[in-house]
Amino acid sequence: MTNLNRYDLQWILRRCPTSVLAAMKARPNALFLAGGFIRSVVAKEQVNDIDLFITSVDQAHPVALELSHNDPRKIHKTDNAFTIKEQLPIQIIFRWVFENPEKCMESFDFTISKSAVFWDGSEWRGICSDTFYEDLAAKRLIYTSPVRNEDAGGSMLRLLKFYQRGYCITLGSLGSLMARMLSGVKQVNFDKRAVIGTQEWESQMGHVLTGLLREVDPAIDPKHVAHLSDLEDKPNKTDDVLP
Repeated sequence: MTNLNRYDLQWILRRCPTSVLAAMKARPNALFLAGGFIRSVVAKEQVNDIDLFITSVDQAHPVALELSHNDPRKIHKTDNAFTIKEQLPIQIIFRWVFENPEKCMESFDFTISKSAVFWDGSEWRGICSDTFYEDLAAKRLIYTSPVRNEDAGGSMLRLLKFYQRGYCITLGSLGSLMARMLSGVKQVNFDKRAVIGTQEWESQMGHVLTGLLREVDPAIDPKHVAHLSDLEDKPNKTDDVLP
């Protein structure tokens, strides 16, 4: 872990809405900005939203109310977060909570996303992975195999989005990412190959893996319907796809 460049930190703070900065400053080390917003600002890419993380689930709704100026109509709840409907959406993630910003940063799946900004009680701080800058400059995806409660295919969808932005992935990281996908498939499904034949098994396994491609960003396809549009009414639960 290392510190964000001080010029980048100042630019991130300038790009961040004052209401978000005020909420973070009122909650030292307990409300932190992390992930995509920081990467996009540093890389001068388009910013899509702001992701805030917390140390306990109980903080999520009060923070959402504060940032919505006590207007519940601006708050949209999903399984992952409260989203404040502003010109630049603000998301308070509660599916994953962390004891401190460092733990939050460590949970991200690619090194170019491993960054966080927070108020420590006396000053603004920015931290990032040791290879954050060099991987970002090279537009290189290094998968970190994070240990967290996540949808097995979430990182694969993020990989596709990064590819559309000109990023590339190392073969080792791609192999690890594929292994994470396969971890979401029960062993009994592999045992069916000899019973139903290779061609049918591959077809059905394709449906299983497609079902694992679940978007975890609360602002994108929150009901998980778009990613299954080609399954032609196949069950949404991967356990039920293979006999």
